[in-house]
Amino acid sequence: MHFRSGPERGVRVALALALVTVVPMGAAAQEPEPAAAPTLIGLEPEPPPTWRFKKDDKPVKVVVLAGSIGAWPKQPYARELERLCSNVEVHNLSRVGQGALALKQRFKHQVLQNRRVHAKDPAFEHWLVYGGGLNSVGTPKSTNKHMRDLFVAAHDHGFRVIGLSLTPWGDLHDRRWRGEEGLEHRRVTQNVVDFNMGRLTPEQALGEYGAKRPGGVAAPWDPRELPDIAVDLYDSALRDREAAVGELEAAKTALAKDKRWKQAHAKLDDAGKAAQLELDAAALAELPRWFLRKELRSFDHIHPNTDGHRIIAATVCPKLPASWGCTCEPIEATAVEPSTP
Repeated sequence: MHFRSGPERGVRVALALALVTVVPMGAAAQEPEPAAAPTLIGLEPEPPPTWRFKKDDKPVKVVVLAGSIGAWPKQPYARELERLCSNVEVHNLSRVGQGALALKQRFKHQVLQNRRVHAKDPAFEHWLVYGGGLNSVGTPKSTNKHMRDLFVAAHDHGFRVIGLSLTPWGDLHDRRWRGEEGLEHRRVTQNVVDFNMGRLTPEQALGEYGAKRPGGVAAPWDPRELPDIAVDLYDSALRDREAAVGELEAAKTALAKDKRWKQAHAKLDDAGKAAQLELDAAALAELPRWFLRKELRSFDHIHPNTDGHRIIAATVCPKLPASWGCTCEPIEATAVEPSTP
């Protein structure tokens, strides 16, 4: 799908700018804590929220919160869920370029401080569908910490939480996905995915950021810290499982010359380096199979097109509670044809 002239072109530019907000690797990328809410990181303070849910005949109230993928203007998955689920009213708070910290602040300001949102009203169910984290994926433990804090805050204020994992992304034409740097992007993405899916211990997910949890990182997860429903979109029909893999020997040669790889494994002896090189070369060759399918890409390898959003909704739908009143469509039916260029 390609944007043309007019307002849609402006949306494309705004979404494209979100690419540069994916946090690079390294300690310098750590996100600062906000000075005071409701100021949003990297943005001007927002005015007091005035939105509210309006449909009394829709008993399930849903807030969708994500970065630029959730803000997709062409029938995003938020709208698809509203189409598939007859009992649902959705308010989409997704915003281009926001990482986990900024999304946490946005939820506090737009939802928790919004006097028009009554999440503890027993007449309605209130749900948060969270799909953020990619814009700060370069600092995975910090990202997981802010996601964890958001889930706790949402639960404490009467929301139940659906956590959507990061979606597949990457392309070998993007320099970030070459050599050791590509492997690192794969690792940090998987770490954020695995936290959302409840596959990690607090120490694995949060590291030093978990020190202030009750019991520190040694204590098991409190259910409030994790989604009530977790959906793995990373290892889903969005992923290019049939992509051609790279040539193993070429991957080994590239890594053996890679300064980042050599620095990362400098303390290993020769046998250890040889064994690690075999493992990492195999992972490097497999990277294309963890990218977003080409026919589901919009203007880049990060943002799914309209068909991709249909697949997201179709993947989420079977996991939703009966109270949502959903009529789920099979994923195969949503991906027969790519979007028209």
